[in-house]
This record gives sequence, structure tokens and C-alpha cells, in this order.
Amino acid sequence: MKHLLTLATLALSAHAYWLMGVEDFITTERIDPIVNPGKISSHVHSVLGGSNFRFNTNTASLRQSQCTSIPIPQDKSNYWFPHLYFQWANNSFTSLDGGAVIDTPGKTTAFPDDFRMLSGTPTLRTYDSTSYAQQAVTFLCLNFNGQSTKWNSLPTTSCPSGIRAQINFPSCWDGKNVDSADHKSHVAFLSGGPDSGTCSDPKYPVTLPRIFIEVYWSSQSFDAVRSQAKNSTQPFVYSSGDPTGYGYHADFVNGWDAGVLQKACDGCHCNPYGDPTCCANAGIFTLNQGQSCRITKSIDEQTTGTLLKLPGNNPVQPEGKTAIVYPDTNPPELISPVYAYTGNAPTATGQVVDGSAATDANLVARPSVPALSISSVSVYSSASSARAAPKATPVGQPASPPAVQPVVFPAAPSPVSPPAAPPVASPATSPYSGSSPGSNPPHKVNIASPPPSDTSAGSTSSDSSTSEYDECEERPRRKRPNLKGNKHRRAAFPQGGRIHLNTRFTND
Repeated sequence: MKHLLTLATLALSAHAYWLMGVEDFITTERIDPIVNPGKISSHVHSVLGGSNFRFNTNTASLRQSQCTSIPIPQDKSNYWFPHLYFQWANNSFTSLDGGAVIDTPGKTTAFPDDFRMLSGTPTLRTYDSTSYAQQAVTFLCLNFNGQSTKWNSLPTTSCPSGIRAQINFPSCWDGKNVDSADHKSHVAFLSGGPDSGTCSDPKYPVTLPRIFIEVYWSSQSFDAVRSQAKNSTQPFVYSSGDPTGYGYHADFVNGWDAGVLQKACDGCHCNPYGDPTCCANAGIFTLNQGQSCRITKSIDEQTTGTLLKLPGNNPVQPEGKTAIVYPDTNPPELISPVYAYTGNAPTATGQVVDGSAATDANLVARPSVPALSISSVSVYSSASSARAAPKATPVGQPASPPAVQPVVFPAAPSPVSPPAAPPVASPATSPYSGSSPGSNPPHKVNIASPPPSDTSAGSTSSDSSTSEYDECEERPRRKRPNLKGNKHRRAAFPQGGRIHLNTRFTND
């Protein structure tokens, strides 16, 4: 599944932005190192960026990532947001395919080391039109052959070309704190709202790159079975149990290589049509077109496909009252070590690094097991996150690995029928192949042997040609984009969606 990443810079007199293809989420799991550092998050997020995404994350560890899903390899930041599901009438859930666009437009100061922030509030189930924070969240009901409509909530109508969830981050900073207790108080929105005005408040005088994340969801794939939903008017639910969209949110942790983002903010204005080649040729950054980057699962839990319930303890809580965050009384076990990889399967190299002195040993862990064969390494959680990767010489498989209870999941429904009575699916007999990071619980990880000669971010083959996109156009183009047309049209995504990261930096 191929997605689009767009990084853009804007000047007052000219518009320039960078457009590149991104392969996929690096993972879809209950991890949130900002809100829930060192432990399993309350709900599922889909994650983009550097491979060193762990329960604890900081800039130093992200810069050491084995790879990044972002085609500018100097950007190993992480961006994440809740996953979206379709709720069936029998109260089971099926995950949607989709992806994101990050649109960052303010003289601009690059994010400092360890900078992080959160936009949105997961527990909101009402809308306040006077709140800049809530104005920052919008949804487009996309119709590439007609008129796209804008909503403050998840659309209550079918959308022929899918749903685009949109969220602005604050772009004014206090200039001192890289984080705050609520992950919001160190930053503020512009004077005119989420996407207009200046940083005129003396408490927040520093203008940061404005991050605007757009996530495209293939909601149209469920149009044929909409009548079989729990709520046919609006059948979609976020992983936090939010059927309204008012609780939509997103997180960011800076992982840019030192000096690169500031250099780009100051100097990458050479092409107004989205071709990043001139900036790369000028030495501002490099490009890895067609970059693939994924990590193996950290948590023994299925998060995609069809599920009996949302992962964690997330009952659907409707509009009207602030949602309650319920504790997970039966948390899943952890899986360790975690591997990053750029091909179709993980290798013995590329172990993911935690970003804090606090390690996975602080988390609920399964006892250590003997070393396993590299050809089929069973990865169980260990009390030590520093356990070495398997050696190249096979050392044999243990006679009896720890027993794993099978997990019951319903069969994934066809787009033309609701899920039938759920059969038992045994995770132990469904090894994780690495080709689908969000698939069955990875009790086994197939480690490729021998490992490729180069598993770095630049080792994947590049696309033979580079498509140019524009926020005003509908489809990828080989020539300069036509800037005319429906302003809500971006590159049309195929079945499975696209990821778009559209990051703009405005210099005043």
C-alpha cells in the first residue's frame, strides 16, 4: 500500500513544497510515548516516521532510527493519531485502511530537541465553536467528481471518495519548555485561529513550523454494507470509542536531524510546484523515494482486521458527555525485542531502541525464553529490553515454548456481508510475516536469513519515476501540477488509502 508524504515550505511571495511517496504506517498499536510513557496506551494509534518508536521516545533515540517511513531520511520524527473502525450491528469492529497528510505552514524556528506536543482531546464528545482547539479539528466528506463538504464531526452521510480527517497543531511556542504537563500549555494557536494570524501573544512569541495532519480513510469501501452497521447514519468509530470525531487528536515528537529543518525553513523555496529535487540538489536534505520502513509488534494484541471489541477498554461513548477513560484490567503481554526493517520481513539486525533510561523492564513482561533459530525466531517479551538479536548461527528451537492462549476473533467480513459467527483464530499458528504490520498477533516473527547487506533507510529501491502532487489536484501527475480545481482535491487514493504528510513552513 503506497501513500503520499508532502513536505512544504511557504514564503510570503511564493509557495514551495516537497512531495514524496510514503509506503505505510510503521505500526498500528496501543503506544503513546507522550500521554502514556512507559506503558501501554489506552487506545490504538497508527504511527509514521522513525523506527525507534517505543514506549519512551526522545529526539536522540529517534535520530538513531534504523529507518524512517518519511522520504526525507533526515526527518525521523514520529507522528501518530487514533485508528478508525467500522462498527457492525453485532458490535464487532473492522479497521479501515487509510493514511495521513501533514501540512506545516509561521519567520520560523525549527523544533528544538525533545520537543513534543498534542493537539485535540480524546475525551471530547461535544463541540464548542468558539474554541480554537476544536476549530483545529475538521473532516472533509470527499467527492472528487462533485462537491466535497466540510464537517466539524465525522460526516453523517456516505462520502464517495472517502473521509479526510484534518487537525492543526499549535504553532506558537513559549520559547522555553519542550513539553508541559498536559502536553499543550507550552504552545498556543495563532492569533486568528488554528491556521491564520501571528504569534502576537507575548507568552508565546516564537513561531514554529505549523503542522497540519490530514488522514485519508477509505470509508467508501463500506458503503455497500452501511445498512448493516450499528449506526447506519454514521457507522465509524475511533479507537478511543469516539463515534463523533470531536475527540480526534494527534501527537508529534521531533526527530529531525540537527540543523536540517531550520536549513529547510530558511532555504528551501526553489520550486513552487512541489518538486523537492532542487532542495536536495542544493544539499538541504536528501531523498529516498519509495522508502519502506516498518517495525514488528511491541504488544501481543490484534489491532486491525475484524475484532470482537476495540482494543483496550474502550466502550463506544456517544455525543453529550465527556467520555470516561477506563483502565485496562487485562492488559496484553509485551513482545521483545522489536525489529525495524525496510523490506518485506524483519532481519536479525535493526533492533529498535527505547528512548529513555526506563526500559521495557518497567512493563508487564513474559519470562525470558532460550535463544531460537534465526530462520523462525519466536519473539517473546523479555524482562530485559537489551536482549541481543538472534545470532546468525542457528542454535535450535526450545522443545516447549511458553503456552499461549488462543485469541478468538471474528472472521473479517467481505464488503458485501457482515461478520459471521466468529471462529477461533489461533495466533500461535499464524506467524507474523512482516508484510502487514497490523495483522495477527505476532507470537512468531519470521526473521529473514541471511539478512540483506544493507538495511539502512537508503537501502530500499527507489521508484523509477516520481509523481508530483498538489493540494488542488486529484491525481498524481508526471508534469507540473495544475493548481486550478477543487481545493479539497488531493491525490486520489486507491483501495486501502494513501498516507499524505503535507508539512508547510511559513517564513514571515
